[in-house]
Amino acid sequence: MIIERRNTISIKVLIVDDEEIILEEASETLTEEGYECFVAIGVKAAVEIIETTPGISLILTDLRMPGESGADLIKMVEEKFGQDIKFIVMSGHAFPTIETDDIDLDLYPFLRKPLDIENLIEMVDSVLETKE
Repeated sequence: MIIERRNTISIKVLIVDDEEIILEEASETLTEEGYECFVAIGVKAAVEIIETTPGISLILTDLRMPGESGADLIKMVEEKFGQDIKFIVMSGHAFPTIETDDIDLDLYPFLRKPLDIENLIEMVDSVLETKE
């Protein structure tokens, strides 16, 4: 079966995690699918990339990272850059939970780690289709 993909050229995706293997796996997979990928280890590096790279459409973020969490990143980005950037949250835990009163994590699509490659591709494609 041939699956037709929409044109993903110049769609920028930022992947944020503290595990390099996750960054590599997700980045390689999405690059092969035609997305332009950027990776960041942690929230501070992610914010720097967002500030210097216009046009990021989607951020995949781990929830639990040393220092600031994925929920902290979502809050910062939405406050500073608005609602134009979509999010997918990732976690090695069964459900996306983290102690925060600021963000309702149920509002964001959830990927469980270790990543299922087909599920990753389908979710990214699905989330980004809503932007068109």
